[in-house]
Amino acid sequence: YTIQDNDQGSTRTKFFTNAPSIEVDALFLKSFTFRTEFTYNDFSQENGNSTIYKFWDASLSYRKDKDAKFEYVLKATNLLNTKSQINSSASDFSVSTSEYFIQPRYVTFRIIYSL
Repeated sequence: YTIQDNDQGSTRTKFFTNAPSIEVDALFLKSFTFRTEFTYNDFSQENGNSTIYKFWDASLSYRKDKDAKFEYVLKATNLLNTKSQINSSASDFSVSTSEYFIQPRYVTFRIIYSL
């Protein structure tokens, strides 16, 4: 949880960011690994305006055993298809809020060969 409080004399701005996250990495059946990461972001201003965005990525990989040369990975990014996120910054001279657009949901399949 962060608070950005900026006082520029006649103008005062206050931004609040709450961004808890969780990561899970689980090995099962001796050959599969499931990984996932979820982040919840609540960006708000003192006047009550609030923007919430969430990110969720996950992957499932298979490797026959620890000595296997090949690993197969199915990976999904931006599963919730979040469109954008907001960041703010404040200094002695300016206060700004920026919106960044995020790549849409996509899924990849990878084959990894280890020498």
